Amino acid sequence: MRASVIIPCHNGARTVADAVRSALAQSHPPHEVIVVDDGSTDGSGDVARRAGAWVVESAARSAGGSRNVGIKTASGDALAFLDCDSVVSRNWLERVAMHFDSDPGVLAVGARIANGRPGRYAELDYFLNHSEWMRGRPGPRETFPTMAVVYRRDAVGKVRFLEASFGEDTTFARGVLADRGVVWFDPEITITHYHERLDRPSFWDKQLNNGRALYWTRVRLDRPGRILVHAPFLLLFFPHLWLVLARMVRAGYTGKAVTLFPWLVAGEVARIRGFLEARSDARGSNS
Repeated sequence: MRASVIIPCHNGARTVADAVRSALAQSHPPHEVIVVDDGSTDGSGDVARRAGAWVVESAARSAGGSRNVGIKTASGDALAFLDCDSVVSRNWLERVAMHFDSDPGVLAVGARIANGRPGRYAELDYFLNHSEWMRGRPGPRETFPTMAVVYRRDAVGKVRFLEASFGEDTTFARGVLADRGVVWFDPEITITHYHERLDRPSFWDKQLNNGRALYWTRVRLDRPGRILVHAPFLLLFFPHLWLVLARMVRAGYTGKAVTLFPWLVAGEVARIRGFLEARSDARGSNS
């Protein structure tokens, strides 16, 4: 497997070097490590270059657009996406190659996501948005965040990311898989995500954006979850929140589930509000 590691970056000078080094330190060496510098003003490109990456300048101004630039630039037979604020365990590419070699039906491989930043709002963001991948048995999943996932190049084909920074990974995964294969969850691989510094306003804004992304992914995808588009009152039963709490308990975070409960509810309310705002905007533009 010749893996092209693609790292989109916008003003990530504080963390991008660690991301690059973790990619270069793999037990299965990458074919290339590409950092797509998307209009950074903090010297991210220079930092990444000094760490050993091939830096490509981009004017995409979105995470999805930057990844598309990386796909166009890459020459490997596997596309390994890594966020610039994340580091991945040394066995990442080795285990991906093992899965690809052993099962042609595995079109992508994802990793266990760990929270690398302390603080209430970083923890809240982690539990609300990544609980599905913090623990669990190995096996097929429907989608996976692009912060550390590897796709077969031939499976990607002409599928590209939406020119957006929220929800683009879900629609991309759906387009690649399209009932032709699976993304395999391997908890033996760990990606540690060093969230941006979050305070109350930025956490609230992020949950609003996640709610908007949820709406648009449900509209674009022909799936049972699309019922939320037509029956949004179901969100008032907090189905996602109860699922998050159940996952936290199963993963051994019962104490956190109790102490963070009021803030988890507030974050879920923001997410629902974002969903409803996106739905209202869409209906207004169609009227």
